[in-house]
Amino acid sequence: MSHSIRPSYPVVLLVGREEFTPPTSFGGASVVATRDCVAVGLRDTRVGPVRVQVVPSTESEVVDRLDLEHLGDFEVEAEGQLAIRDVHGREYDAMGVEPGTHRVTVLGTDPAEPDDVVFVVAV
Repeated sequence: MSHSIRPSYPVVLLVGREEFTPPTSFGGASVVATRDCVAVGLRDTRVGPVRVQVVPSTESEVVDRLDLEHLGDFEVEAEGQLAIRDVHGREYDAMGVEPGTHRVTVLGTDPAEPDDVVFVVAV
């Protein structure tokens, strides 16, 4: 299920462990990652809320949406859960996974400043 959020800073994180290492910079990209965290820059949230969700790759009604563009593929280490959080640690969505490394595809409505982001976990 997609969650409508309005974080104070226009970035969401997909984290794989409680003590994760966030990227230090976007370096001109809209999506960057470390071994246990993926960061996505969003459309300015002062304009309005954005939507985020994490889904398994088998959820075709979300994964196959025509309005979503491919933003990147990443390997993320997890300790049993992948969670979407803002930079202040507020959690918006989560998905239980086996401990280990998981392939995550990031989809969004815009390659630079999406207002809808889906993290797709390969199962």
